[in-house]
Amino acid sequence: MNQTLLLEELSLNAHPAYQSIHYDGWILRFTDGFTRRANSVQTLYKSMLPIDEKIDYCEAQYASRGLRTVFKLTGSHHPANLEAALEKRGYEFDCETRVQTASLNAMPPPEGEAWAVLDTYMTPIWLDELARLRPLLDDERDAFTRLQLQIAPRCGYVRLVVDGVTTGLAMGVIERGWLGVYDVIVSPSQRGRGYGRQTMLHLMAWGSAQGAAHVYLQVMAENAPALQLYKGLGFQTVYSYWYRQKNAF
Repeated sequence: MNQTLLLEELSLNAHPAYQSIHYDGWILRFTDGFTRRANSVQTLYKSMLPIDEKIDYCEAQYASRGLRTVFKLTGSHHPANLEAALEKRGYEFDCETRVQTASLNAMPPPEGEAWAVLDTYMTPIWLDELARLRPLLDDERDAFTRLQLQIAPRCGYVRLVVDGVTTGLAMGVIERGWLGVYDVIVSPSQRGRGYGRQTMLHLMAWGSAQGAAHVYLQVMAENAPALQLYKGLGFQTVYSYWYRQKNAF
């Protein structure tokens, strides 16, 4: 298995959908509209049916659930004629995201004076702080909780505390020797002080202790502060993915 396909499978398991349909090498994911990643068509595997027939099927499935049809296109892991077919139907390019990796063996130990709390399940206080810092509305909080409870691989939730106040959050998922890093967030009033780096280092130290040798994450191409943070930790881009969607149903 090549690395791109491996990382895509890891991310699917780390961010599960409520429901999935496997259709001729494509995976249709449905999560009541919560997050684009969990409500999109993943075109990872070999496809045999005609492209237009497949797009029609996908549009019908999402429309029946009151959802917009969104396609996630990953590097070379989609049919060569799919993007042109989507453009013809009015699907627009959106949200280019870079998948980056690094070696955990090369990471420095946790640093700084902040106190880190790490749990292997999502505690109420971790969820409360995420809802505060992101922030999340009540229905988004419920959807996030339901999604987290469906993750099968081992998870870790870190909370960075400065002067008694939660300043940074992140969660990680361990599978097949890889640590996937998700939901990294720093309090807006505390950004630019190194707390994102400290949060990441604590999470990665936990991942290394669990036996992971490599780490991956996903970052939007336009998120310059995050890209700078990850570059400073030695992350490098290995491929990108993007979405194709219509502006209206």
